[in-house]
Amino acid sequence: MKWLKVLSEKPWLPEAAGIVPELGQTSYMPPIKITVNVLMIIISVFFLLFFITFITRSQYADFRALAGEPWQPFTDSWRLWINTAVLLLASMTMHKAVTSLRRGNRQYLHGYLAAGGFFAGLFIILQISVWQYLLNLGYGVAANPANSYFYILTGLHGLHLFGGLIALGRILNSLAKNHHPQKQWAIIEACTRYWHYLFVLWLVLFFILTRTPETYAFIAAACGLG
Repeated sequence: MKWLKVLSEKPWLPEAAGIVPELGQTSYMPPIKITVNVLMIIISVFFLLFFITFITRSQYADFRALAGEPWQPFTDSWRLWINTAVLLLASMTMHKAVTSLRRGNRQYLHGYLAAGGFFAGLFIILQISVWQYLLNLGYGVAANPANSYFYILTGLHGLHLFGGLIALGRILNSLAKNHHPQKQWAIIEACTRYWHYLFVLWLVLFFILTRTPETYAFIAAACGLG
């Protein structure tokens, strides 16, 4: 039966000797992919705990949301939308790198990986410019709990992205030394999955950090945190 076959699979074991699976089309899950999956679960739990404290804190009288009124910085959040577009480009180019790898096109592989790193780095720079924009408006880290959460959460997201950039730099360095890219497909795919994950995480952060007080009150009531 098919479901028995699925249950009996052991994706953590290498393929049997003599079997050369098609690139990326095998049930075997390399250790690097397992490691990245576990890392993403840990990061998700970490941010979930932050989200719970954020929504709970938003119900206190001294909490001033960053959006809602015309004078508040993210009532018009076009800066964050630009950053979102840049991070989306990073995720898309990394996806193209994996596609290029599967097609055996090494020339385009280097280009897409470099582009993914460039857009990720540009996203971090743009996030720092948003911090500077808030500081210029008087929205310092300690001025309000909402400000503090914005700096902490976007800062942690940026640090995780920076860690991904270090991993990507090591991949590019390895490829520059003429290591065969087919042997590194698992690392490149894991890095690309991490890029996609950080993009989705950013979308959640964008949503949470730029809501109005009424939306926070609704979420708190719906989750029993009010």
